[in-house]
Amino acid sequence: MRERTMMQDLPPLNYLRSFEAAARMLSFTEAARELHLTQAAVSGHIRALEQHIGGPLFVRHPRSLTLTSLGNAYLPGVQQALQQVQQATHAILRRRGAERVVISCPVSLVDHWLADLVARFGAQHPGAAVTIHGRVWVDEPPEIADIILTNVHEETLDRASLPLWRDQLVAVCAPSYQAQVGRLSGPQDLPRARLIHSLGRTEVWPQVFRSFGLPVAAADPGAEGACQANTFGSVIALAEAGQGVAVVPGVFARAGLAAGRLMAPLGQVGPCPWVCTLSDSSLLTSDAARALHRFIQAEATSAPPVLDI
Repeated sequence: MRERTMMQDLPPLNYLRSFEAAARMLSFTEAARELHLTQAAVSGHIRALEQHIGGPLFVRHPRSLTLTSLGNAYLPGVQQALQQVQQATHAILRRRGAERVVISCPVSLVDHWLADLVARFGAQHPGAAVTIHGRVWVDEPPEIADIILTNVHEETLDRASLPLWRDQLVAVCAPSYQAQVGRLSGPQDLPRARLIHSLGRTEVWPQVFRSFGLPVAAADPGAEGACQANTFGSVIALAEAGQGVAVVPGVFARAGLAAGRLMAPLGQVGPCPWVCTLSDSSLLTSDAARALHRFIQAEATSAPPVLDI
């Protein structure tokens, strides 16, 4: 339910393409020419997008355009998202050989687990070529990849996906941050800490505060001093940079804790409500895809990447 609500906030793709082209060229006319649309269609897309996000993206002069501060802030994220869609599409179109396997996986999980696993698989299966599509957004059509890994809220688990492991949430910060604000010796110290929130997972800190009997208002992502990032990988990077305290599934904190870039002054702070799942293997058509699916399942079962603290 939470994931479907997030996706309902996304504007139509054609609005984003029109905005990106117009922002890059600072011209509705040139954007329309590039997209093979009418100038009126591009202008209509922009107006609809501005209504969708609740603010103007362009200042419209008699013969030119300039981006507003909102437009300047929005443009890099839109360009990155469109580039990811383009790369994913190219990966599908290039997939012709029976030994090409495409895995779709949350980008943070790629960095903290999947990349090493694929390297080990490649050493055992040198003839198999693997493409990893790291994604930020949660949903995507099943045709995007042979194998799909997803972090699913436990309330939305279905029979079509195979749960791989269950993790614990851990509160982490850089040693330099604890030295700066004073020792965080227990939950009672959290209200004076700067909290780092993950966009799309903003219920985590209130959940932790509630479990410890702390005032939930202090855990609001809009509270003064709070900072946010759109992936767990980015949240970890902010924590390692000394920006505050983050709560993440243990899989994402392992490397930083082992290297000393992070510390866990409160240890585990509760069960993780998201479960890493693996898509069903029944429709896989190549030997390489079936072998990689078995390899992922075996690795996750024998050595789940969770913390033991």
